[in-house]
Amino acid sequence: MSQQETKNIISRPIIQFTVLLLIITFISILAYTEYAKTLQKTTHELNTKIIHLHTETFSKLSHVYEKDSKCHFLQSVTTNAKLRHNFEDMLRLIRISTIQNLFVITKDEDGNYYFLLDSDNNLTTRANIFEPFSPLGNFWDEAYKQKKVEVFHHKQGTNLWITIAYPIVENNQTVALIGADISHNLDLIMQTRLQSFNRFFLWLVIIGLLTFVAHYILTLYFRKKYYEGYRDPLTNVYNRKYLYDILIKKLSRRYQLFMVDIDHFKKVNDTYGHDAGDVILQEVAKRLKSLTRNEDSIIRYGGEEFVIYTTKLNAQQSKAFAERLREHVKKEPIYYKNIECRITVSIGVNPYARNEKPFDEMLKKADEALYRAKMSGRDRVYLSE
Repeated sequence: MSQQETKNIISRPIIQFTVLLLIITFISILAYTEYAKTLQKTTHELNTKIIHLHTETFSKLSHVYEKDSKCHFLQSVTTNAKLRHNFEDMLRLIRISTIQNLFVITKDEDGNYYFLLDSDNNLTTRANIFEPFSPLGNFWDEAYKQKKVEVFHHKQGTNLWITIAYPIVENNQTVALIGADISHNLDLIMQTRLQSFNRFFLWLVIIGLLTFVAHYILTLYFRKKYYEGYRDPLTNVYNRKYLYDILIKKLSRRYQLFMVDIDHFKKVNDTYGHDAGDVILQEVAKRLKSLTRNEDSIIRYGGEEFVIYTTKLNAQQSKAFAERLREHVKKEPIYYKNIECRITVSIGVNPYARNEKPFDEMLKKADEALYRAKMSGRDRVYLSE
């Protein structure tokens, strides 16, 4: 595939749209992936903060217990019923709706756990003092042994999210554990709120993509409608209005102008009719256009005359390009209702046009060169001086 063919493919709106859409989609996926990571990190940090908040509460509670029991917590709770009831009231005060169970347990010399305090108000379900406690997992033993907070995460599908074991320490020895079963509702509420942000971001990406698609399609549509006014309806090349409204405002510093005239066109119209002339105009425009680049402009200047605007060509290259145009037009005959028409063109070239000089003056030089080409016998290329 040639470089020009590659440029032609790349310049197609559908190709440009597809490439831009893929780029935006890729960026959106990267952004969403990064957002998902941030969301996961935020969830973890929130979980950590929630656990830390409960830990701080239990720490303050343990200090109160130690103070009120004069650093003999275990002995005071087991012998003083009034104090025990006061301590249970403290548990009830800090027990919020998301804490399903809040209690204090201890362990005897044989390693068996039993209840000391329970915040449950229901007499039928509340654990009494010295009632056996069945530990789930070994994290209770770890908290007891290591004298540090342990957190157990329950499996999905259960009513509980986490269980926290907070040690009450006296004289560098663990004497009891504050236990808290945190309901899965807390995690569920948090996840629901975070997922709402997740859905919002996803919809934001989708709406962004749809907006881009709509904007691009509307841009193409209005651009097409805009340039329809600058198209010659017969040949589908630019018209004279485009030349003076658009092209003249964006001339390169150095450019080249080609004036192309169909030889003996009036004779064709007189002999075969204007329908034949229209077919010839269409085919000549098509052949001229097939040799121009995307950055070039071909304009139907009037009647059977065309103007071609190019850049980056020197005088020798301009003459060679004009010769290719001339040869390409006459290479094959043009047929109209089984009538064979041998068509040639004469071309005048101004390879020295400059944007600091009036455009009409530059075009006049190309027109003068065209006149000389026609006067020298037609089917000729002539360069201006």
